Amino acid sequence: MLPLRRTATSLRLSNKHFICTAASPTSSQEHPDADLLRTSKSILHAILTKPRFETLLPSLYPSSLLLNPSCISLTISLLSHSHPLLSIRYLLFLSNLPRSAPSPLSLYSPALTSLFLPLLLEKHPPGFTAAILGFISDSSFLFSDKVRHASLSAALRIRHPDLVFKIHEKMPCCDRFTHGLLIRAMCVQGRLKEAYCFLKDGLKSGFVPDVLALTKLVSGFSKVGNFGMVSHLLHLMIQVGVMPDAYTYQSLINGLCHHGLIEEALRVFNEIKFRGYKIDLVTYSTIINGLCKTGRIEEVRALWEELLQKGFRPNNYCYCTIIDAHCKVGDFNMAQKVYDEMLMKGLKESTVSYNVMIGGLALHGRTDEALKLFDEMPRRGIARDVVTYNTLIQAFCRAKEVDKAINLYSEVISSGMEPRASIFTPIIEVLCEDGKIVQAIEFIKCMDERGLQRLERTNDCIIKAFCKAGMAGEGMAWLVNLLKNNKRPKRETMNNLIEALCSCHQVQDALLVVNAMVEMRYHLEAPVWQMLVEQLCRDGIPSNNLVLDEILVAE
Repeated sequence: MLPLRRTATSLRLSNKHFICTAASPTSSQEHPDADLLRTSKSILHAILTKPRFETLLPSLYPSSLLLNPSCISLTISLLSHSHPLLSIRYLLFLSNLPRSAPSPLSLYSPALTSLFLPLLLEKHPPGFTAAILGFISDSSFLFSDKVRHASLSAALRIRHPDLVFKIHEKMPCCDRFTHGLLIRAMCVQGRLKEAYCFLKDGLKSGFVPDVLALTKLVSGFSKVGNFGMVSHLLHLMIQVGVMPDAYTYQSLINGLCHHGLIEEALRVFNEIKFRGYKIDLVTYSTIINGLCKTGRIEEVRALWEELLQKGFRPNNYCYCTIIDAHCKVGDFNMAQKVYDEMLMKGLKESTVSYNVMIGGLALHGRTDEALKLFDEMPRRGIARDVVTYNTLIQAFCRAKEVDKAINLYSEVISSGMEPRASIFTPIIEVLCEDGKIVQAIEFIKCMDERGLQRLERTNDCIIKAFCKAGMAGEGMAWLVNLLKNNKRPKRETMNNLIEALCSCHQVQDALLVVNAMVEMRYHLEAPVWQMLVEQLCRDGIPSNNLVLDEILVAE
């Protein structure tokens, strides 16, 4: 709903057509006669003063006058500058007027351009912009190329590629600018192959997109790891005379880092520096983050110094990346030094910065220090999030302090946060190791109720815990349920279960597990194989020679 003067009205999209005749954008609009000017001013007065002018105007003026192109243009020109929303409401009113014969509106008015262009070029809330674009895409007005181009750009800005195609359908022709916007819209929708084919078809017609469109293609293929196509696109850009810019290479570097190809990313980074491209803070942050993930701390420090020497002012994200890198290698003195530097630069502590420090301390077994930071957060007005709790819960579980981990889990639930699977998994594993199977299963039920996906190793832990507790039958039931749901336990887990079943003299169930292992192309471990054979011989199972032959064939 759009807030309008005195009343609110929805920008409903109308498919109805105006019944107007063509008019020159100059003659009557530049020199309106006195009667027409008086009528337009009277209509304007009604729009500004009457809450429901839509019901009043038809009783004051005939449709032929209200739908007169010159009258419409003049009224819009008087209204649009100070009341753009009422202008759109006025246009919606006109679209619903009765007419003798349907025909498309053939009105070109500079007033329409002056009305819609500012609305499209300025940054408004996405919902408002989408409503304006919806009106443009469904109306019968003949908009100028400027308005159409601005509409397509605005649709991309608010990430509504569907409106790009809808508006384009009503455009009389395609030009270079429009062609590039359509390529970008396809990339936003993930239709990379179609976008590339559209690019090639456009080149045949003489449409060479701008660097923004081609960079969007490079970015899309980089994200999915198709670097062969990226290389082809870079060569194609040079071939058609569109030089890749820093943002093009930034997209490539980001994709390479995302797919773990840090050496190649570093090569591209150094190459564009050598060629004189202007490297921005985002590119530095991207390559530093990639180096941090691979533990190349010396190169990280060198780039950090280079970044500072060039006068860049790193943001919180950059600082947290560097702090995290030092924490992961256990250099907490340097991590604290960078942390203090961040505060001296006027950047504030945040949940992310605390999480980084807590995570580093917890990773290196310094749980008590991590807990002190955790307790300090509320006193400093720093909110804890699910990552904060997750990090400490995992640390307590590694230290076998499951009761503390469960207490933190209870805090997560009571605070209204949504726990992740990574919170449940370590708790379940430690409970299984401690033989607390019933409690572990309760946590699994909580996961299932929340729709969280269990890790395969979680199911393995449960089966092994049953086996360790001498509850082979329960372990067998758990395995059967997994197999019904097409889950695949580890080979080691199934060997453990066979061993436990044999110990409980449940040889028939053990043979069923063997059969499942054969189907999964698993093999029995030698001690388990020997135990099973001995149990078969001891129990005198009928046809055990055939069973032994099958086991030997499987081996």
